[in-house]
Amino acid sequence: MRKFFLVLALLTMTGCSTKFIYKNADWLSYWYLDDYISLTDEQEAQFDERLLVWLDWHKSQELTRYAEQLTMLKSDIENDKITLERIGYHRTQMLEHWHRLRNKVVPDLVEMAPMLSEEQASELFDEIAEGEAERAEKRAKRSEQKKYKRWLKERNKNLKRWIGRLSAEQESRIEQLYGQLVSTSDLWSDYRAHYQAELRALFAQPERGDAFKARLSELLMAPEVFRSEQLNLANEQNSKANHQYLLDVYQSLSDKQKKRLISELEELIEDIQSLAAED
Repeated sequence: MRKFFLVLALLTMTGCSTKFIYKNADWLSYWYLDDYISLTDEQEAQFDERLLVWLDWHKSQELTRYAEQLTMLKSDIENDKITLERIGYHRTQMLEHWHRLRNKVVPDLVEMAPMLSEEQASELFDEIAEGEAERAEKRAKRSEQKKYKRWLKERNKNLKRWIGRLSAEQESRIEQLYGQLVSTSDLWSDYRAHYQAELRALFAQPERGDAFKARLSELLMAPEVFRSEQLNLANEQNSKANHQYLLDVYQSLSDKQKKRLISELEELIEDIQSLAAED
């Protein structure tokens, strides 16, 4: 259901295209939504109204929080205060950003949801299921070697984006991480299938009153409850491995790489602050 409104992703994107995405969230959301569901004029008008409220809230309330955390992260890097504890702290802060956004948007989604017809709901979930099946098919066709090369290429690219050219030690550390991570693709696929089945079953019911809204709110506010214990344990192990990886990479940074990282953070902070200051 998160895919139903692209704004949930748009509002938390960062990187070189931050300003473009943020300023064009309205038409980008429609471009994305068209792949999943056909809205009526009335539904589009409702969406327009809520989207403007979300963006205004996010600009006035959240952007400053993002800039403050990134400034704190930059300070931690400049003063060599990066530890496993601080990495965990910053990850927790990022999750809190997401939870505040979810808390803001979900009540509006719940109020708009009864406007969806049975046909629209079926269209939405059919499209989501089809996309999931296509991704699963692609994963199944990839050999372990291809998966490894694909993952390695993406990790190297992401790290280079922040610190520039990698040393042999850093490239080796990325390779080591791959062997430390538990594969969760199938577990995530099972979770999404279970969660989407619950949503589909809810929308298949003709009742759209208080009981419907209460259940939908539960599903949107706490999708995590549908994750298996195996997935939760794997996520915890992978999180620890990733945190250690980040610490190892940080401790391996050359002066030039550290300067590049700080510069990238400063640029991102400046982008966010300028967005927050615009009328």
